[in-house]
Amino acid sequence: MTRSKFTIEFDKKYGDKIANRKLSTLAKYFKIKKSLIEDVFNRGVGAYNTNPSSVRKSVSSSQQWAMARTYKFILNVIKKRENKPYPTGRGHDSDVVLKA
Repeated sequence: MTRSKFTIEFDKKYGDKIANRKLSTLAKYFKIKKSLIEDVFNRGVGAYNTNPSSVRKSVSSSQQWAMARTYKFILNVIKKRENKPYPTGRGHDSDVVLKA
C-alpha cells in the first residue's frame, strides 16, 4: 500500500507522539473541534465515492483517502496558526481551516 505525501509528512512530524489516530484523539491533541475534523473526513469519503476517476490506484478505501485528507487539513491548520502560507485551492478545505 502506497501512502500519500500528506500521511508521510504527518507521520514524520507526529508519528511518535500520537499512537491512537482516532478523529477524537486528533481533535484533542491538535485542539481542533472534533466536528471540523469529522467534516473534513466526511468530505474525503464523499470525494472518494463521487469522483472515482480522481482516486489513485494505490488507494484501497474511502477511509484511507479521507484520513490523508484529514492529515492534510491538520497540517494546514498548523501552518495557519504559525502564520505560514498554506494551500487554499479546491480540495484543500481552506474554508474549514479558517474555522479552526
